[in-house]
Amino acid sequence: MPTYTVKYSNFNLMWDLKNKTVVISGATNGIGKAAAIELSKEYPKLIFTYRNESLAKGLLGEIKDLSPDTQVHSVYCDFSNQDSIKKCTEEINSLCESIDVLVNNAGVVNTSYHETSDGIENTFAVNHLGYFLFTNLLLHKLKGENETRIINVSSAAHSFVKEMQWEDINFKNNFKQGLRCYGQSKLANLLFTRYLAIKLSTENITVNAIHPGGVNTSLGSQNKVWYSKPLRLILRPFFRSPLKGAESIIYLASKQDDGVTGEYFVDSKIHKSSSYSKNLEEAHKLWSLSEEMVGQTFDL
Repeated sequence: MPTYTVKYSNFNLMWDLKNKTVVISGATNGIGKAAAIELSKEYPKLIFTYRNESLAKGLLGEIKDLSPDTQVHSVYCDFSNQDSIKKCTEEINSLCESIDVLVNNAGVVNTSYHETSDGIENTFAVNHLGYFLFTNLLLHKLKGENETRIINVSSAAHSFVKEMQWEDINFKNNFKQGLRCYGQSKLANLLFTRYLAIKLSTENITVNAIHPGGVNTSLGSQNKVWYSKPLRLILRPFFRSPLKGAESIIYLASKQDDGVTGEYFVDSKIHKSSSYSKNLEEAHKLWSLSEEMVGQTFDL
């Protein structure tokens, strides 16, 4: 199977987030919230998406208290609904002339099978297609003479599966407890990252993925199976804090530019991912399928 590793772009600029536009999806909990709060201290123009209005208001208040000079906007988005993503990106596009950092963080873990209103299994819809559509609808705002960055939150869970399950991408016939389905969505994040980095190799845009580690967040808390809550209580002492989990996001968003793109980061360092996650043919196949599933083609 052919593989491709993106190395370096041809720019070497110093990086300063002040007055730059940072967009973070799913920022009202966990690592997204931690990243939003920390990055707000650098005085960017911060735009974050939310589903829970109360949590969004709370985060707005925290940021205003900590960094009163930071411009901050919240935009509603349900990443399981493609129309909601389109409406959200229209609003974000109206709020800014350009985007300097885009963080794809919104995600779910499901222990039971259910489909979105678009007829797609929820985990794959939110964790991969949400990233895919959200990024492509905002991409023109990242293009230009200045260097910009895309950061995708993936996971070591990508190793739960050896390859994409093309014959049943929704895991409709083999969902079980959803772990392999979740793993496939995180593998898709890496294939998307690699392929997008290649497609944007002539642009001043870096695209990288991160693994946040096991983090004590609300991810998966919506699941109602009997063991979900006890399991979280048992594992809680082994979880890292949301801020620790967000370190790689903060690092990639604010580090001095070195042009690294198409890589997978763990604890702010380049880390080896599965060989399949670097397979260019499979990444191209995923891109084509994703276009079909969102009903749009994207000429980059």
